[in-house]
Amino acid sequence: MPISSLALLDPARSTPDVAEQRARARAIVAPRSGERGLDIGCGFGLLACELARDVGPTGRIMGVDAVPDMIAACEERARHDAVTGRTEFRQADPEALPFAPGTFDFVTAMQVYEYTPDVERGLAEAGRVLKPRGRLAVLDTDWESCVWHAGDRDRTARILKAWEQRFAHPHLPARLPELLRGAGFSLRSVTLIPVVNVELSEHTYSPGLIDVVARFVADRGGITEDEALRWAEDVRVQAARGEYFFSLSRYLFLAERARPARVP
Repeated sequence: MPISSLALLDPARSTPDVAEQRARARAIVAPRSGERGLDIGCGFGLLACELARDVGPTGRIMGVDAVPDMIAACEERARHDAVTGRTEFRQADPEALPFAPGTFDFVTAMQVYEYTPDVERGLAEAGRVLKPRGRLAVLDTDWESCVWHAGDRDRTARILKAWEQRFAHPHLPARLPELLRGAGFSLRSVTLIPVVNVELSEHTYSPGLIDVVARFVADRGGITEDEALRWAEDVRVQAARGEYFFSLSRYLFLAERARPARVP
């Protein structure tokens, strides 16, 4: 797979606003030279390869994804970014990580747990593979926060409600502090990361999402194909008028695995 094609496979994750999310995740997890890190749900490998540069030649980044095709894409990305000696990629489920306890200094999971049926199990697995006081950075979206300007507001509300069916937990961030504590983590910080687009540009996140949403709600969301297509056209008409607007709230959590209790 040529790298020129790879960059186009998931254009929404390559836009500057999403690249900024990855930068903030890296800053909050603060990788150090020589550390071992795990990126859960590594997708096309963008974050994993950036983390590999952060940990340096003596560090190691493991990436896992449940989708087999993603592994080949990650390996190609690692070759392109010259970090093959610092990275390894495997197919694995977030609820059953194939690693020994205490393997990693830090774990990242960007927009993973909103898709994970058993979030409690997924967080417990992240805690299991972390060293004591290891860091976990989690980014998830509250899809109820989505604002997408269109002429027909009622239709847009129906489309966005149907879109939520794509996720196991479309409103997960509000529950994450409790879930993290229940999995044995100490919550260190929560950061709001808004995504705001005011133009229909290939350099922003939301334009590439329009047709993805329309296809999903027509296939599995209980919306007719005609209504989905009219919604997509409605959104694009706003851009032609200079009135395009999209906003979404994402939340970045930093948690630390608790030290094992001392035996008296």
